[in-house]
Amino acid sequence: MRKVFPLLLFAVILTACNRVKDSDIVFEQEEITSNLDKLEEFIKNVENENEDKIRIVRRTIEGDPIFDTLDYNGESITYTHDDSHDKFGGSDKGTESGTCENLESKTSERGMKYYLTECSSETGKHFDFEIPE
Repeated sequence: MRKVFPLLLFAVILTACNRVKDSDIVFEQEEITSNLDKLEEFIKNVENENEDKIRIVRRTIEGDPIFDTLDYNGESITYTHDDSHDKFGGSDKGTESGTCENLESKTSERGMKYYLTECSSETGKHFDFEIPE
């Protein structure tokens, strides 16, 4: 028990520091590991012009979270990219936002790729994610 406790304590602290929520869509090693249903629901809500908001968490090689939030208001999507928790992200890390008009998709070699179009800033143009089939 003495050997397990420090490891368990470390895992709890690491989880708390990374601020990943149960409702987040989590990508681990280029695969969705939780809440694929929330992503599918968001895509349907955008298609049907219903307001919705999701947060996608991708982890760096070192395990640091990078957060991408898509907030759809029924007309446009506000995209926020937050890499401020990336310990090895360099000096230009932080939070950036932009507004985009559309969430579009195309078939790729691995599955379906989603991306934003008609964006007000360069920030939105850098967002894309792929759902492997």
